[in-house]
Amino acid sequence: MKNDTKIYSSKEVAKRLSIQPVTVRKYSQMLEDKGVSFAKDEKGWREYSEESIKFLEYLCNMKSMGKSLEESANHIATLYHANLSIAPSAIPLQEQDILIEFMKAQHEFNQKLVTQLEKIEQRQIERDNNLIQALRETQEARREIAATQQKRWWDFWKQKKDI
Repeated sequence: MKNDTKIYSSKEVAKRLSIQPVTVRKYSQMLEDKGVSFAKDEKGWREYSEESIKFLEYLCNMKSMGKSLEESANHIATLYHANLSIAPSAIPLQEQDILIEFMKAQHEFNQKLVTQLEKIEQRQIERDNNLIQALRETQEARREIAATQQKRWWDFWKQKKDI
């Protein structure tokens, strides 16, 4: 390692990645088994640079996205052996304008969707209110029909007198 490169212990890396030191060592061992090399001190303990921390961070991210540790370790080892960087590349300035335009268009699209969803929701509320009103009217009509079909006590009295 270069003298100007900051070196981290597994405990520091664990704290930075919010995992346990034993997990850092386990992940490092998995990556070493796949051919990724870590610098070691005179005692044989791993020394972590910013680049090697990025490998572990990427492994943690892939794991949190549902990838298996084995699959994640294989992917990182492939990148390592191909000398590809895991760090995100800087976006050129001319592409930033494209991204900004895309974000604006996406925002407008989202606003239109929200407006349509609000209209649909309002129509559903109106439909529900109309349905409830129709049910109430039907119930009221049934009550009125039932009331006209019921014989009152005096109707029974009149029938007995006629007999």
